[in-house]
Amino acid sequence: MKKAWKISGTAALGITALLLAGQAHAGAMGGKAKNIILMISDGQGFNTVRATQYYTGSKAVYEGADFVKVAMQTNSANNPEGYQPARMAADFTYSTSGATDSASAATAMYSGMKNHDGAINWSTTATAMLSFFEQQARAGRSIGAVSSVQFSHATPAAVYGHNSSRNNYAALAWEGIYGANPLDGSVADSGDDPLAGSNDRYDAMNYQGKLKVLMGAGHGDYDNDGVLNPDMPDRYVGGSTAWTDITDDAAPSGWTLVEEKAAFAAIAAGASNPDKVLGVARVNATLQQSRTDAEGDFDPVNATVPTLETMTRAALNVLDNAPGGFAVMIEGGAVDWANHANQLDRMIEEQMDFNASVQAVVAYLDAGTNGNNWKNTLLIVTADHETGHLWGDGSGSFFDVNRNGVYDAGVDYAHVVDHGAGRLPGATFNSGDHTNALVPLYARGAGAELFLGRLIGTDAGLGSLYGINDAGFDGAYIDNTSVYYVMDEAAVGRKGDQDGKKK
Repeated sequence: MKKAWKISGTAALGITALLLAGQAHAGAMGGKAKNIILMISDGQGFNTVRATQYYTGSKAVYEGADFVKVAMQTNSANNPEGYQPARMAADFTYSTSGATDSASAATAMYSGMKNHDGAINWSTTATAMLSFFEQQARAGRSIGAVSSVQFSHATPAAVYGHNSSRNNYAALAWEGIYGANPLDGSVADSGDDPLAGSNDRYDAMNYQGKLKVLMGAGHGDYDNDGVLNPDMPDRYVGGSTAWTDITDDAAPSGWTLVEEKAAFAAIAAGASNPDKVLGVARVNATLQQSRTDAEGDFDPVNATVPTLETMTRAALNVLDNAPGGFAVMIEGGAVDWANHANQLDRMIEEQMDFNASVQAVVAYLDAGTNGNNWKNTLLIVTADHETGHLWGDGSGSFFDVNRNGVYDAGVDYAHVVDHGAGRLPGATFNSGDHTNALVPLYARGAGAELFLGRLIGTDAGLGSLYGINDAGFDGAYIDNTSVYYVMDEAAVGRKGDQDGKKK
């Protein structure tokens, strides 16, 4: 395997050590990937994984030794300096500045280029960029986006959309539903106007008919508790005109509209197999996280909406109809929302659903369903950024920043404390926003080893910082643009261009 090492950061590993580390990683399988499955837990950091592991009493499937593991920096063009290991180790507040947002993070992962915060597949020179998924549609693969939040929210919208502002939800949803948006950029965003925002009349050419799955929340007729309320905003599904169009007997662009929980379950079980599914669960903001808070841990869930796991299995059942393969992004979007709100219980709840979704994908590939297996499929599990600056509560071990031998809140990095399965771990949020911390990336299948050829540096103190006891995470890290280049190389069998792809 050809490797091109670029080492930076403090205490950089030597070439030989990195090569040996790469050889030690399991789960790497060569060969061209027919299918690409990118799974993103929005807002997940190392401590999100750890806290959920402690509550459930078991590790997630992607934490196993059969996955390649590297850390990843997540900065946007707004922070060209990126992640600095020495500054992180010396200052508890370091990562609370210079953070990316989901729009720019998704753009970097999907296009291979850094852009400014808030823009979706929109370059620093104000031009639309082709996403990896759009490229794959042009190459004949089916594509899709699945999320536990609105399908027009930043991370899923970046699969198919292009806009100068992530907040132009109606315009982004319109683009996904119709495959183009004839806006001229002169109309200010009215919230529900599908022509608001700017994408220079971008024409996605209906994604060659290959955008087969859009699933998420955003229903215009149900509230956050899944209760019928026709007065809820419909901007997340393209505005009133689009929503009326897609709820008619003949939905546009060949979509089959799926709303009911049972209908999602039928597709997941293979009892129903539509060609194109626009799945809008009967809830407005998120599947679960935004429901009414009963002021207790793990409140009763919305019983009338599907889980992300069910949506994942349904999406696979639709996408694997394509003989040429598929590329899909599946997002645990509400992990981020829970971390923003500093809801430890709901963060764990959302991460558990995300973990179950990854487990469903692993089971699908283990079984070789429809001929799809680890030899022809690349699975990537990662985050777009960390949210909440989540650390331990100070009652256990810690990384001693000032080296005085005692824990100092707001100075030292406390490790998350295990209180046993079924009990909330000892953990505390220190922010309600995104951070610039490294996030974990796990990969398995065709091309997984390619990540080891894109290491840009090492954080030698990573294990001590988080209390990580996993030989897979040795401090080596990649840039988030590497996700694009690895997916591209795995899919087409060549190195991705270093200057990204533009339309």
